[in-house]
Amino acid sequence: MKKGRITQEEQTYRIGMLLRFIFIFRYVTREQLLQFGKDRLKLSHQRWLIDYSVKRGFIATYHEQILMHKVYYLTARGKAFISKYESFIRHYRFDHTNTGFNTFAHQKAVVESYFYLYKHLDIKEWIPEWVIKKDHWATDKIPDGVIVTSSGLKIALEVETWYKKRGTWKTVVYRYNREMSSSAPRYDVVLIVASNSCYDGIKNRLFYIDREFIKKAFIISSFFMLDIDRCFYQDEYMSLKEAVGLIYDRKSVVKAAS
Repeated sequence: MKKGRITQEEQTYRIGMLLRFIFIFRYVTREQLLQFGKDRLKLSHQRWLIDYSVKRGFIATYHEQILMHKVYYLTARGKAFISKYESFIRHYRFDHTNTGFNTFAHQKAVVESYFYLYKHLDIKEWIPEWVIKKDHWATDKIPDGVIVTSSGLKIALEVETWYKKRGTWKTVVYRYNREMSSSAPRYDVVLIVASNSCYDGIKNRLFYIDREFIKKAFIISSFFMLDIDRCFYQDEYMSLKEAVGLIYDRKSVVKAAS
């Protein structure tokens, strides 16, 4: 075997991982694909994998005229390639109307959170928002994603890029309190990742609404804080791993007591 040449099995794995990354977010930019190849697959030549996947018909591109960017999405052939790994693949759809300014800006922030969180947490599964909606009632609080750690913790992710009034946050807190106080809670904790300019305002509003519940059930961070692996939990600044460890310990104690 020639030096640097990969096996068919490795190539299939890389293509599958790339397609599953697109599946999570429905569409991604080339820059996000390049970052995925670099950060998650540890590739030194990410462009080849992207161009090869396009050439083989696994992914296609759509050019958004207003925002002047090109996005990549799964084709029918790409969906078939990962169908045995993704049970919700039949529900996957790409809709170019979802590439408008507001949705694109939010999607970009969620993808940015994805890369940060994979650096700091041992993640077993990332369940996207659009998949969660398929299994929930319209009145449920649908997070931007659910992160399942290797230890089994379920983290509801909320990525905030815009200002929200206190009344809106009251509704958010009420719905999470209701779901997490049930006999079979869907989530163990809520992680809010806020834009740097929104972080202080969000933290202050949340603690004003219900300090005891927020202190126990919400981890709050910003993109700047995630970059240096910091978050706010239990009235203290700590690493994300430390915060998740505290939640796991508390859950283990409750489980043992029951």
